[in-house]
Amino acid sequence: MNQQLAGWLYEGAVALTKGNKERALDLLMRVVSEDEEIPEAWLWLSGAVDDPDDQRTALENVLALDPNNPHARHGIAVLDGKA
Repeated sequence: MNQQLAGWLYEGAVALTKGNKERALDLLMRVVSEDEEIPEAWLWLSGAVDDPDDQRTALENVLALDPNNPHARHGIAVLDGKA
């Protein structure tokens, strides 16, 4: 991952943890638009979107890249009403 993508990912994660979903969404979408194979970006993106279908898509993308990711597995379970 290049330095610019790493910066956007970091800033997006920070924005999300501070409750600024709009900024987080903008930054994280930039990351996945440039490189779709960064599971951490998809994971953070799943928290930045409000639509459950979009959350599921992001989490499924994490699992496609990192099948054992516990956070993505938990997120899917929550969406399925199993957690």
